[in-house]
Amino acid sequence: MSSEGRIVARCAGADVGTGGPTVEVEVPVGVWPVVEEYLSGFVTTGPAGPEDGRWRVVLAVRPEGTRAATAAHYGDYDDTGVWREVDGAHRSVRLTAATASAYAPVHVVRIVRTLLRLDAAEHDPSALFLHAGMVAWRGLGIALVGNKRSGKTSTVIAATAAGAHFVSNDDLSLHEGPGGPTGVGWPRSVSIRLDTVEPLGLALPARPVHPANAHRSEARLLMPHEIGGMFDGRVAPKAPLRAVVFPSFAAHGSAVLTRVAPDEAAERLFANLLAPPVKDDELTSWFKLPDAAELGARARRIAASVPAFELRQRLDHLGNRPALARVLDEAVAW
Repeated sequence: MSSEGRIVARCAGADVGTGGPTVEVEVPVGVWPVVEEYLSGFVTTGPAGPEDGRWRVVLAVRPEGTRAATAAHYGDYDDTGVWREVDGAHRSVRLTAATASAYAPVHVVRIVRTLLRLDAAEHDPSALFLHAGMVAWRGLGIALVGNKRSGKTSTVIAATAAGAHFVSNDDLSLHEGPGGPTGVGWPRSVSIRLDTVEPLGLALPARPVHPANAHRSEARLLMPHEIGGMFDGRVAPKAPLRAVVFPSFAAHGSAVLTRVAPDEAAERLFANLLAPPVKDDELTSWFKLPDAAELGARARRIAASVPAFELRQRLDHLGNRPALARVLDEAVAW
C-alpha cells in the first residue's frame, strides 16, 4: 500500500470491547514499506476516512534531520538520527529523521504502538497490560507471565518452535470479549539471547533488520515478521486465553507444571502489571488511565476465570520439543 495521503493503523487484535483504537500515519513513500512490514501481523492499515479526533504520527525525512526538537533515543542509544515533537492539544506526534537514519521506521512503529496501547488502556474497561508473552497452542492462548530472566522469552520461542503460534513476547494485553478473555500481541522486537540459541535448537536470520543489533553482542533483536520467517509464518495477533503460566528455571529435573490457586495467581498478575502500559511519560500524560485498585480488580477477575500454573523447567530441556508439547497440552487441557 502506498502512503500517499493518510493511512489509518488499527491493532489487529484489540477489537474486543472497544472496536479497536486507531492512529493516523503519514510517512514518505520510500519509508512506508518498511513500516508496513514491521507492523505486519499485528496492525492493519487502510486509507484514512474523515478526521475523528484520532492521534496522528507524521514523519519527515531531511538530509541533516533537525535540532529544533527532542532527540528520540532507542534505549541507551543516542545515534538514531530521529527527533520528535509532541503536540498533545492537537493530538499529533511529528518525527523528523536524517536521511541516513535506519531508525526512522522503528520510531514510527514505536509511536504507533504506544498510542494504540494508551488508547486501549483508556477506553477498554477490561484491558490489562502485563509483563507477559503468549503462544497459541492448538488455537488456545497460553499467557507466560514473568519479568526478566524468568524464562518467559525462552519458553515463548521454544513453544513456537514446537508448533505453537507466536502472539507476544513481553507486552501482552488481555481484553474481555463475548467469548471470554483474549490475549493480544503488539508489533515489537523480540530480544533473543545468543546463549539460548543452541539449547533451543534455533537458527536465527543471518542479517536481522533491527538497527540496534549493531550495538548488541549477547543478543539479537528480531521483528515479528522475522519470527514468522523462522517458524513457517506461525504468528497470530491474538488468541483466546486458556491458561496463565508463571515460568521459572530449575537446576535439576524435568519440566513440572503445578496449579496455582486463584488468589495467588491474582497477586502474581498484579505484580507483573505494566502500569502505565508504555514507557513514555510525555504521551502517557495525555491519557486518562485506570488506577491501581481498578487494575487489581481486573487481575482478580482473570485469575478467577482462567486456570493458572507454575512451570519449573531447565533451559537445556526447552529444546526437547515433544516434552514441551506435552506440557503445553497439559496447560490447555484444564
